[in-house]
Amino acid sequence: MLLIEDVTQDEGGHCVGHMMRRVHGEWQASPALLDSEALAGQHRQASHAENRGCDEVGDDDGDRAERAGRTAVTDFDAALAGFAGMDEEALARAWPWRDKQMDVRYALYRTLEDAQEAHVRVSAGRHPESRRILALAQRAFGDLRGLLIGLPPDLLDTAPRAGEWPIRETLRHVLLVERRYATQTRYAVERADAEPVRLPDDRQPTAAPTDVGGAIGEILAKIAAARAETNRWLGDVTPAAMTRPTVWATHEIDVRFRLHRFAPHIVEHSIQCEKTLLALGWRPTEGRRIVRAIAAVIGEVEGLGALAGAREVESQLVERFASVRS
Repeated sequence: MLLIEDVTQDEGGHCVGHMMRRVHGEWQASPALLDSEALAGQHRQASHAENRGCDEVGDDDGDRAERAGRTAVTDFDAALAGFAGMDEEALARAWPWRDKQMDVRYALYRTLEDAQEAHVRVSAGRHPESRRILALAQRAFGDLRGLLIGLPPDLLDTAPRAGEWPIRETLRHVLLVERRYATQTRYAVERADAEPVRLPDDRQPTAAPTDVGGAIGEILAKIAAARAETNRWLGDVTPAAMTRPTVWATHEIDVRFRLHRFAPHIVEHSIQCEKTLLALGWRPTEGRRIVRAIAAVIGEVEGLGALAGAREVESQLVERFASVRS
């Protein structure tokens, strides 16, 4: 049985008590890995106005505090979920823009255009290599967010086949590995030369505190907070530190390799979630397909450090959703 690092192995590839197995083409954890603690989620209103009109690139103290603190469901999440639930008929309803009568569909595409404009502005700036790499992970998370936002609880907790993970457990794995990757990569960057290359076992995140109870918005907020912490820790790695040695499974690699692991891991399990939903008979609406594209671009804008720009686009989506509902 092949074991996969970051849940089932320590930094040197040694088994620490849990195994992953491939079931119907998917990697699944042994039942011992899965805890059942619940997340006590709280909802809050998102405050967007203070960031409006700001195009600055980079992280000041306020940006970093916001990034670390967005741990609850926001108005943006509610707007994403609302638009994601719209079928062709709902998207074809009239929606005014400037002096023309457009449709609700264009409210979404106009927001995608806004997001693209923000992305072009921020991507033209100078960014550390580590930030550009992690922006790809933030984009991948945006796509995952768009795929899952607003899903009902029964789709979260129904396994596609006997012995396979429901979406909630897949997201538990995503959250745990995000934390482990971040901790291990940060250790590789910051450790003294005299310290061991492999992170000691007692300093690695474990499955026990990985709470993914509650509705999908609360779970995604938890992952978003973990992603924000990763970006804060590792968004400004120096060029010299990018080649520092570390270990992934049994392989000797460097920090750059580890940073590039974040995005593919999210993509891998986004695909797993989508396959699970399709196996359960779920099909995405046209609205959700567009929402995924919007959330992905906003994610990359945020990942590149333009938090104010990302919040501005989110505010525009919230306003447009309110206008559609009125």
